Formats: sequence, structure tokens, C-alpha cells
Amino acid sequence: MTIFAFFLGVLITWLIMSGILSQLITLLLRVWWPSSRTERGIQADQWLLNSGVSTSSGWRMLGYWRDTSDYGRACSELAGLLADKACLSNQDDVIDVGFTSYDQLLVWMDYYQVRSLTALAENEQLYASAQNQCSHFEQLKLERGNESELAKLDEDSCDKLLALDSVYHFEDKVQFLANARKVIRPGGSLTLSDMVLTRPYQDRREQKLVNLLARVCGIAIEGLHPQQKYRELIREAGFSEIEIVDVSQDVLSGFCFWFNQHHSELSPLTRSRVWIRLRLLVWFIRWMQHQGLLEYHLISAK
Repeated sequence: MTIFAFFLGVLITWLIMSGILSQLITLLLRVWWPSSRTERGIQADQWLLNSGVSTSSGWRMLGYWRDTSDYGRACSELAGLLADKACLSNQDDVIDVGFTSYDQLLVWMDYYQVRSLTALAENEQLYASAQNQCSHFEQLKLERGNESELAKLDEDSCDKLLALDSVYHFEDKVQFLANARKVIRPGGSLTLSDMVLTRPYQDRREQKLVNLLARVCGIAIEGLHPQQKYRELIREAGFSEIEIVDVSQDVLSGFCFWFNQHHSELSPLTRSRVWIRLRLLVWFIRWMQHQGLLEYHLISAK
């Protein structure tokens, strides 16, 4: 019994000193409380992703990697791809739902010079950083809250509604689409980028496994649908002229390839536990692709 207690103590000490215990605790917390995305964790992710890119950059998304191997450029390219799909112009009143960094707000206002921009900030850290970096733009109106705040906005209050690399975190995609339809003026458009299931689940066992893995990564599994089902949900919400473009190779595969190199270069200089959220996301994407289950689409509708 004494020998057992000794080795148990050695094991616990090693788990604590190595940081593995804290990673296991973090993993369990993400399983049981997947919505607990702390601001501290978001800040850590932003610092890790942008390290070596630019001290003034705060991007936090997957990026579009067709013609670049630079993280900041890849994020700018994905934002530009979405904006071009939405045909943004200086005549548009825009709502940005679920923005993940002030950088994308600068793209809409500085490069595309939209007439007005209402941006929903999910947490205080995003709100504060957007205030600090974008307060000089008179056309910007920041609102605290997530996608559910759309229900509180006035009807027909925008020409274009954007959701850039954020929808797979939304807990109720059906309600989001209904609220989006309410705030978009007749003739306006919805443009978003999102993860989409390549095929329906083979059985309940596969669905439960994906559900567990998605919870660990903070992804709202209820919002993952095959393309045909997604198209039906958008149409039922009151949209038409739905266009879907598969950009999986240039987004999912590109991000995973870049991240593995980035992690190898930077991880020796940091504590391993700070990488857990990003590593879990990359692992989830690779596993889902290996199973033939995951794609990434650019979606627009009138």
C-alpha cells in the first residue's frame, strides 16, 4: 500500500509538473461546458495565431490559403472573398454577426468603405479591442452580444448581413437564419462562410462520436448539416438565389498545414497547455476530413 501511494504521488507530481493534468482538466471542462469560451483563452489564441505576423494584428479565423503561406494575409483573403461574394460597396448598410477580430471590421470600413456597419461583439475583450482600433470610423456601431442579439435589431435595418468564419459556433442556426431574414431589407443579401457536413451520418454511433469531438472543440454540432439540408434551411427562412461554393481545400487543409508548421516553430518557446484549444480544432478538422465528413463552404443568398 505504501509503495502504491509512493508511485501514485510520483505520477500526480509528474502530471502537474508536465502540464498534462491542467490540459486534461481543460479538456473535461470543454466537454461538459462547451460554451465556456473565456476571454483569456481567446486572447491566448489570438496571440499564438498572430505571433510572427504583426504585433498590431488580431486575426482569429481559418483563413484562405490558395496563394499565401502567411496567416495575416490568409485571413485578409478570406475576408475579401466573403466581401466580394456579397458585392460590398459604399452604398451598403452592413451587419457583421460574430466577428472574431477588429481586423475584419477594418476590411469592411477601410477597404470597402461601407456606408454603415453594425458589429455584434460576443465578449468584452472583442468589444474593447474594436473600440480601441476602430472608434475613429463614424459609420461603426458596436453592439454587445452574440447572434441572438439579431432578434433585438430593427426590421429591414441592413442591406448586407455578413458572418465570417463564425457560424459553426452558433448554437441555433435555424433561429439565426430567421433573425437574419428579419433584419435584411428586401433585395438585400446574406453571405457567410461555414463548416458543412459532406454527407449524412452513417448511424447513431458516428453521430454521437462527432457530437463529443465537436463539443470538445467548441463547435455547435447541432448546426452542422449536409449541403442539401443547409440549402433547405436557408430557403425555408425566406431566402432565394442560394449559391454555395466549396473552398475546403484552400481553407481547412490550408489552415491545418500552416498550423502544424507554426506550432512546431513556436511551441518550444511557450507552455504546451496554451495550445490545447487550437490543437484540438486542427485534430477535429483532420479527423473529420479523414472520415469524409467535413467541408467548408462560402454561402450567399438573396
